[in-house]
Amino acid sequence: GDRACSTQTECLEILARILHKALHPSLNLLVAIVVTDNQMCYLECEKDLSEYCGYFDTSLLQNILDYTEKLNPQQIRKLFYILGELAFSQRQEDSYIQDDMHMVIRKWLSSTVPKYKQMGIIGAITVAGSMAAKRRKEDGCSLERTQQSEEYCRQLSILLDLVSYCCEQSPEALALYYDELANLIEKQKGNLDSATDNWFLCSVHLFPVKSLYNLDEDESQGTIVINLLPLLSQNWLGKSVDENTTRNQGKKIVSPECLSPSFRLLRLYTTEQHNGSMEEIDALLGCPLHLTDLEIEGNLDSLAKQEREFLCSLLFHSLNWFREVVNAFCQQQDLEMKGKVLTRLQNITELQNMLRKCLAGDIPLSVAWLTPCRGSDSGMAYVCKTISLPGEKKQKSEGSKDSSADHSQMEENPEGNQPEAETTQLEKDTTEKKSGIPLVQLQSYRAFFRELDLEVFTILHCGLLTKSILDSEMHTEAREIVQLGPAELVFLLDDLCQKLEHILIPPAAKRAPFLKGKACRKIGFSHLCQRSSQEVAQCAVELLKPLCNHMENMHNYFQALMTENQGVVDGPRVNIQEHQLMSSCYQQLLQAFRFLFAWSGFSQRENSDLLRSALKVLADRLKPGETGFLLLEDLISESFHYLLNFQHSVPNFQCALTLTQLLIVIAEKPVASWKKDKIASLAKQFLCQSWMQLSGTREKGSQFSDALHTLLCVYMEHTDNILKAVEDISSVGVPELINSANDGYSSTYPTLTRQTFPVFFQVMMAQLENSARSISAGKPSDSSELEKLLHWNMAVRDFHILVNLVKVFDSRPVLSICLKYGRLFVEAFLKLAMPLLDYSFKKHREDVQSLLKTLQLSTRQLHHMCGHSKIHQDLGLTNHVPLLKKSLEQFVYRVKAMLAFNHCQEAFWVGILKNRDLQGEEILSQDSEENDPGEGVSQLPREDPAEVFLYTAAVPIAFMVPEHPWWYSS
Repeated sequence: GDRACSTQTECLEILARILHKALHPSLNLLVAIVVTDNQMCYLECEKDLSEYCGYFDTSLLQNILDYTEKLNPQQIRKLFYILGELAFSQRQEDSYIQDDMHMVIRKWLSSTVPKYKQMGIIGAITVAGSMAAKRRKEDGCSLERTQQSEEYCRQLSILLDLVSYCCEQSPEALALYYDELANLIEKQKGNLDSATDNWFLCSVHLFPVKSLYNLDEDESQGTIVINLLPLLSQNWLGKSVDENTTRNQGKKIVSPECLSPSFRLLRLYTTEQHNGSMEEIDALLGCPLHLTDLEIEGNLDSLAKQEREFLCSLLFHSLNWFREVVNAFCQQQDLEMKGKVLTRLQNITELQNMLRKCLAGDIPLSVAWLTPCRGSDSGMAYVCKTISLPGEKKQKSEGSKDSSADHSQMEENPEGNQPEAETTQLEKDTTEKKSGIPLVQLQSYRAFFRELDLEVFTILHCGLLTKSILDSEMHTEAREIVQLGPAELVFLLDDLCQKLEHILIPPAAKRAPFLKGKACRKIGFSHLCQRSSQEVAQCAVELLKPLCNHMENMHNYFQALMTENQGVVDGPRVNIQEHQLMSSCYQQLLQAFRFLFAWSGFSQRENSDLLRSALKVLADRLKPGETGFLLLEDLISESFHYLLNFQHSVPNFQCALTLTQLLIVIAEKPVASWKKDKIASLAKQFLCQSWMQLSGTREKGSQFSDALHTLLCVYMEHTDNILKAVEDISSVGVPELINSANDGYSSTYPTLTRQTFPVFFQVMMAQLENSARSISAGKPSDSSELEKLLHWNMAVRDFHILVNLVKVFDSRPVLSICLKYGRLFVEAFLKLAMPLLDYSFKKHREDVQSLLKTLQLSTRQLHHMCGHSKIHQDLGLTNHVPLLKKSLEQFVYRVKAMLAFNHCQEAFWVGILKNRDLQGEEILSQDSEENDPGEGVSQLPREDPAEVFLYTAAVPIAFMVPEHPWWYSS
């Protein structure tokens, strides 16, 4: 690992040295290469590099090319872009760089190793882009430039023919070839040299149209469809038509893996040739797919494994086709076209639902029969081909719609009950139990889906649209109203949130899975990564108005639902499936807002106008037309109040948490005290609210516990008095829980149950320890001495209450939390409180006495916990014991030192303390002697613990001495 990273860095450093040598500083040429975690190479050029080819040294260039197998696809593109710009200059006709690059590319393309073939394809297309790009006109060079363009056309044709020939026997390589060409056309939009344009685009070997569209040589008038099923059958079963006949007829057998990539290339080529118009191919939007009968979900259990895998493969290819169709036509302004796009979105959600059911079964399905989409830069070639996910138990489910083609353009019924699209994990348990639909999270299969473009989210602007239903003669038979439904909205919002999180939220702010490479994080975002975070943020800001519309619709829906059912979530009139979809929409909308406003780029001066634009959209919802001249702080306040209005309609705890996090993000620009109080009040309101599932039971599970932990931390961090908040929960909420039934809860804090008590306990202990550490250490002349004593008195009282809760809630997690944070609290007390007590002992003797006496009771309970963990031989608990005993021992002798400092060392006494369990009962198995408290230290048996007595005003306060020194291993 370290050596690989070192090699990769060395390669990039060599490239940087070459560029430094080639480009003279006086030319004001900006070439910035930044290596981030030895993975990515970013290049920005403000001037053409081609004039400086002569500065390069052949041996250094060869060193670069020798290291290329250590680079990822994006780095290879950057490398060949640099070399291509340097090689194909107007003044370098026979550059040795061209020869070296062509030699390496040919070597890679002819390799049978998929990784090298992928590198060859990427390098060849990148070099082709440099050859076909427009050159700057210079005085006196127009004739030379024309002659050189003709030479480049010849080289370009030879290069593309070579790539096509090397890829035609490998569908995976051909699909990558199409994707790379499409990416090049999209990136070089309007920048292809007119002299090389036709040569370049005409050299592209597109898929055989007749084979895909069911067109025969004779002029039959059969139905035109996307011929997916026959192509997949040939590919799957290996039963192709007579190859000799095919060769004689000039036909090619095309893999369905090339269908979506070739269509992307076709539509980008079409828009490039016709100035953005897609009239030449708009019939493909409504062109039906030739599929099998999909009304078989009741018979899925009877299908053999190979049959199910074939069906899954068919669904994957269908989904990818529809995704590319939506990518292509999402920006069409014609209402009829928009209606068809919405229908294709409905097809996607229906097929995804069918795919989840096919993937969920008693027999796990391997996806080795699938090929990852080539648009992904997730690593070198042909990764992820052996992903295998465990099957989930199959359940019988309701019927779904068939998306196979008939004689109409749009044969699916958009008005039927839509099966659920991708829901959040929070909804999973309820969905399976209530609707009987088994869910397989398609997020694990991201590598096999085509990426949606950012332009797709313009669909969020859509309202009610109409589309035509055609008869067999392609005449309008009827008109149907379509709209963006909840399932389609969930699909779009889920993808939008993933994109915003990937680009706008830095990786350091997210927890990386153990042993997961950074390439895995980039799966499915290859097109997105070609855009800057500012471009993505700008796109998201432009979507804020429709997002606000949708969120207000969600708010109104749940408000009306609660009114209709008198606040009962699981009322008889509640449509469970619709409720789940709308809840998912609400959650994703809130997440999209949070990811956008959490973007760190808003803090940069150049993005201040963009931030104002975003806040103005939210503020306008409250005060339309009155926000044009508001200051930034006023815009933040209005936006905060606008979002705060949604607090009464959030349908579940996860939405409540996300809304709170969104308000925190808004309030941090900048923070005002009233906003902090509002957030604390809102968090407490959600903690004091009963959150029910649609099944009628309380929300529970690991995700609910995680969300509860986060919201409880938010409440503690924003409340004005943490110690008071901890005391309120531990003194009011916990006793209510103790006095309730086994499945009961606290009436004041309904989220506090026996299942969630460890969450509350962990947060309270951690926040108590943090609060104690925030109290500054005492000084001899401290004006706030009494105030600090009061703070420590309240902290020790809270600590005593929490530690003694272990007598009732003695589960292993609670014990572990108490041992860990108990030690940290004692250490904080030693470091910060004891210096204060040194100087306060004489002036506030009774307060100090009460403080130490209360803490002594807590340390005694901690000692009992140490004995408990030793008796039960719990390794997880005993690991905390040595450090805790060390702290307890230090505490005893620190008190002795305080007494000596105040000339009261005669008050320090030691006695015997019996070992007891958590309930305070004596452990009879110990080998100890009973001695009077007045015996000296020397009389103590070594194996028994000691009890120290401090006499102040004739009132004893006891401290625990560990049974053994802290370094002793029990």
